[in-house]
Amino acid sequence: MLNPDDQPLPDAVEEEHSSTKTLEPSEGRAVGGLSELRNHVHIPDYRLIKRIGSGAYGEVWLAESVTGALRAVKIVWREDFELTKTFHREFQGIQQFEPISRGHPGLVHILHVGWNEEGGYYYYVMELADDEVNGPNLHDAENYVPRTLGTDLKRHGRLDLHFCQEEGVFLADALHYMHNHGLTHRDVKPANIIYCGGVCKLADIGLVAGFGERSFVGTEGFVPPEGPGTPQADIYSLGKVIYEMTTGKDRMEFPEVPDNLDEAEMPFWKNLNQVIIRACAPDLNERFSTGGEFADALRRVTAVRPISAFQFVSMGLHRAALFLLGSAFCGALWATVQQRDHWTFRAPAATAPPTIALYPTAGKPWRSLDKQWFTFRKTEHVADAPLDIAQFNAFLESTMRSFEGEVVPLMLANKKSSYVVVIPPRDANDYCQWMTERERVAGRLPEGFEYAWRPLAVKRPDGTVASAVECVVRTVEYGTLTLTSAPAPAKVYKDGVPLGETPLSIRAKAGPFEYEVRYPGYKPETVKGIVAVGKESKQLVKMKNIRAVIFGKMWTNTQGMKLLPLGRVMMGDHEVRRRDFKEFVEDRKLKALPEWRLEVNAELDLPISFVTRAEAEAFAFWLTQREQSQEIIDGEHSYRLPWDDEWSMAAGLPREKGNSPAERHMRIEGIYPYGYVWPPPPQSSNLFDEAAFNAAVTKPAGKSPDYKDGFAGLSPVLALKAGVWGFHGLSGNVWEWVQEDFGGEDAALKSFGTVRGGAYTTLEREQLLSCYRQAVAPTDRRPDVGFRLVLTSGRSARDDD
Repeated sequence: MLNPDDQPLPDAVEEEHSSTKTLEPSEGRAVGGLSELRNHVHIPDYRLIKRIGSGAYGEVWLAESVTGALRAVKIVWREDFELTKTFHREFQGIQQFEPISRGHPGLVHILHVGWNEEGGYYYYVMELADDEVNGPNLHDAENYVPRTLGTDLKRHGRLDLHFCQEEGVFLADALHYMHNHGLTHRDVKPANIIYCGGVCKLADIGLVAGFGERSFVGTEGFVPPEGPGTPQADIYSLGKVIYEMTTGKDRMEFPEVPDNLDEAEMPFWKNLNQVIIRACAPDLNERFSTGGEFADALRRVTAVRPISAFQFVSMGLHRAALFLLGSAFCGALWATVQQRDHWTFRAPAATAPPTIALYPTAGKPWRSLDKQWFTFRKTEHVADAPLDIAQFNAFLESTMRSFEGEVVPLMLANKKSSYVVVIPPRDANDYCQWMTERERVAGRLPEGFEYAWRPLAVKRPDGTVASAVECVVRTVEYGTLTLTSAPAPAKVYKDGVPLGETPLSIRAKAGPFEYEVRYPGYKPETVKGIVAVGKESKQLVKMKNIRAVIFGKMWTNTQGMKLLPLGRVMMGDHEVRRRDFKEFVEDRKLKALPEWRLEVNAELDLPISFVTRAEAEAFAFWLTQREQSQEIIDGEHSYRLPWDDEWSMAAGLPREKGNSPAERHMRIEGIYPYGYVWPPPPQSSNLFDEAAFNAAVTKPAGKSPDYKDGFAGLSPVLALKAGVWGFHGLSGNVWEWVQEDFGGEDAALKSFGTVRGGAYTTLEREQLLSCYRQAVAPTDRRPDVGFRLVLTSGRSARDDD
C-alpha cells in the first residue's frame, strides 16, 4: 500500500478539507509524477471504452468485461488527495460498502474492488446505469449518457407526485439499510441517483464512510447546517432531493411551492410536503431519527389516519346540528374527546388525484400526461380526439425528428377546433413507443399497458378523406419464448439491440415475433413465429457454418488470403496476388493491362503491380461487395487499404509522432519489418541482391550487394520467411500503397500517395526501415508498387483511435 501514515504531502495544507467544485482530473495535484500514469491505466479483465464522469474524487469509465458485459469502473487517484489518510479513508469506505452493496435493491451493486500500488490508484467495478435515451438496452457506447434522477429532472421538470412518493420510500429504505450497517452516504443528490433496469439506486458511493467521518464533503444545498457524516444528514439530503422532484425547483429555493400544481394535486402535495419539511428541518432534533422512520412517514401519506376531536365535531355538526340538544351535544363532545384515538376517516389526500396519476382502470376515463382524455370502450381506453399537431410537435422536439405529413383542421364534438396530423405509420408507431416510455417514467402506466394507434378517417375542408391517428391505451398480453441454438451460446438481437445469449427465455408480447440469432463464423438466422398468450413457445435455431470472419482470430477469405489479427482489424498476411486481381478484372469485365501479366498462369502467385491507388481501392470495394453478398462478412465489415499507422503497427513500430506520413517519416531508427539487424537475415526480404545486380543491364554505382535472396525480380508472396510480427513481404518485393496522402509542408508532394516497405528494386538500407515512407503520385503505375488489404468493422486498429 501507499504510505498509510497521516502526514500530509509537502505541499498539502494542515487541515483536511474538500470544496464542492467539480474538478477535471488534470486539475488534481501531481504527486510523484503519478499524473503521467493516467494514460496507462490497466483494469484487469476490462477494456476501458470512454470516460463518462469525473470529479474531485475520481473518474468513472464505461468498460467492457472479457465476457462482453458493460460495466462502470470508478478510478480514484492518490494524487487527487492532499492527505494520505483521506485517500485511505475513502478506500476503507468502499471496502466496507462492497459486501453490503448487493443486500438492498436501492444501492448500486459493487462487483469488484481493486488496488494498484504502482499506479497510485484504487478502482471498483459497478453495475452500469441505464442510457439516458435508450434505457437498459445500450447499443451505442460512443453516445452513451448515464440516466440519473438529475437528467430526468432536466428533461421532464417536476415529476409525478406518486412516483416521487414511491421512489422516496425506496431510497429512504436503502439509506436505512446503509445506516444499520454503520455507513453513511454523505452526498445524496439527483446526479448521484442512477437508474439501473429502470430502478432508482443510490450511486457515487465514493464518499461512503462510517459514522463520525465529518470531513466536509457533499454539495451545497443538500448538506445540512451541522455538516455531513450522520444518518440525519443523509435524511436531510434525501429530503431536498424529493423536494426538487415534487416541485421542479432548485433545492436553494426550498421551501417554495411549485408553480404549476393542478388544483386536484394540491391536497396530496401538501400532505407529502409536510414529510419533506420535517426531513429538511434545520434542527436535527426535529428531523426523522432514522431512514426507516422517513420511509414510513412517506408511506403513510396515503394511509388511513386518526381524526382529531375538532374534525369529528365539525362532521357531526354538519350532519345533525339542528337536531342535537345542548346537553346531548356536550355529552357527545366529551365522549369524542375520550375516544378520539379510536375514530378514523379517510383523509381527502389519501387517494391520487383522479385526473392526474391514476392508472388506466376498466370502466373509468383516464387522462394522459398531455391532459388528453381517454374513454374506456370494451377492453381499451380510446383517445377522445385524434393526435394533433401540438402533441406530435412535443414528440418531434424530444426526438429531434423532422415532420413528414399533413395537418388537417377538424371540428370536434365539443365544438372546439383541432389540427390533427396525418403521418406515416412508422412515425405513429414511434410516437406511441415514446408516449409509453414517458408515462412509465412518470409512474402512470404499469408494465401491462401500452400506447397503440389505429387509422381514423377524417374529412379535409375540400371533402376528401384523410387517415388521422387515433391513440388507444390497451393491456399487453404476454407469453414466453425460449430460444436455443446449435451451436451455442449464440447472441440474440431484436431490431439490432442485443438481448442475451442462447439458451434465452424471453417474456414477449403475444403475437408475431422476429429475432435475429448470430454466432461467429455462422450465417445469421432470422427466427419468426407466434407467441401464444400465457404459453411458452420453444424454438431451436440450427445455424449454418459459412466460414465467416471471426475478428481476433486468423481467418482465410474466399480468395485463400489469410488475414491476421492486428489490434481491432485484420490485415492480409501477404500482398494481393495476380491471381486475386485476375478474379476482379474478369468479374468486372475490365480491360487487363499487359503489365499485369494475368495470362501467365505460372506467375499468378507473384504480387500484382502496375496498379494505381484508385485501382487498389476499387479491388477492396469489389471484394467487400462479393463477400457481403455471400454472407461471408457482415454488412458492417469492409476491406480497404491499411492506414499508415496500421502498416506501422504490422511492421513492429510503436506509436509515431506526427499527423501525416510525411511528419512520421524516418523518426524511428533501427527497426525493420523483419527485426532489428542489417543486413537482413537470409530469406527474409526480396531486395536488389546479387542476382538482381548480375541481371541488371545498367549496374548501379558501387559494389555488388552482399545479400542473396535468390530472386532477380518479383518473388511469390509466400516464398520468403514471415517477419517477426507474422506478416510476409512487408520488407521488399513490392512497395505497398496505404490509405493516406503523403502530406507535409512540401506543396509538390503533399497530395501524393504514400507507399511503404521497399521492393525488389531497393538497394539502400534506409528504405528498408519500418519508418521509411516514399511519396508516389496516386495515378502512377510502377512495376515495384502493389498493395495488401485490411478487413475492418469500421474502426482503426488501435483501441484509442
